[in-house]
Formats: sequence, structure tokens, C-alpha cells
Amino acid sequence: MNWEAISAIGQIVGAIAVVISLIYVAREIRRNARTERVASMDSLNRWLREVAEHPHLGELYYRGIHDFESLQNGDLVRFSMLMDQLFYIYQEMYYQQLEGHLAPHVWGMLEVPMGDINAYPGIQAWWRSRSHWFPEDFAKHVNQRQQTAKAPKLFREPMEGE
Repeated sequence: MNWEAISAIGQIVGAIAVVISLIYVAREIRRNARTERVASMDSLNRWLREVAEHPHLGELYYRGIHDFESLQNGDLVRFSMLMDQLFYIYQEMYYQQLEGHLAPHVWGMLEVPMGDINAYPGIQAWWRSRSHWFPEDFAKHVNQRQQTAKAPKLFREPMEGE
């Protein structure tokens, strides 16, 4: 027997096994990234559904985005929790977008309404009380969105000059 030939065959088999393993890992990473995207969209859809299905949450949301400072007691806690949920979902999708795991059109579907939401004075007041809970780069992103926000217009607010 030629030990050199056996060694070469072993190295070839080992190299093939490494390539197969790398292909498997790459597929798993892609699948996990897709699972995360779907989970983030599901979280956002659940959040929207909760606000839509529970009139008291819809009313609280509307009052809070317009005047956070007027909220007291349980309403203050509930509104803050609603916003915590929404901004944690936004944060997750922000990082997925940065890492290239989120298609631009999907990011746009979130970024445009979040830009509008960030224009409301109640959201800005809430954010000042909570921004320290979020990573610095995400907080900077939200701060920039708020600084460049145009007048709120999600819920038929009068346009400037009306």
C-alpha cells in the first residue's frame, strides 16, 4: 500500500466534507435570517392587531402620541409599554436592515410609517424618557428621524397652513 496515496485520498475526502459543511452552515444562516425577518413582521402585525382590536388601546395610543405628558397612572404605564414594544420591533428590523437581512422594500414598509410616528409630540416626549433603554446607534437613528420629521399626518391632522 502507498501511504501517500491514502493520505491524499483522506485529504480530498476531508476537503469535500469541509465544503459540504460550509454549504450547510450557509443555508442554515440564510434560513435563520429569514425566520428572524418573518418573526419581526409577525411581531409588528400582532402589535397592530392588538391596537386595532382593543378600542381602549387605540384610544390610548391616539391620546399618547398627541400628548404624552397628559397621561397618568395606568394609562402612562400602558402607553409606555405599547411604545416599548413598537420600538423594540423597530430596533430589531433596523439591525436586520443594517446586516443586509432585510429587503429594502420591507425596510421601507416600516421606515416610512415610523418616520411619521416619530413626528408626533407625544412620541418625541416618550422617546426622551426611554431612549437610554436602547443601543446608542439605534437611538441616534431615531433622534435623527425625529429631528427631520415633518408635521404629523397619520390621522387627518390639519396640514400646515390649514
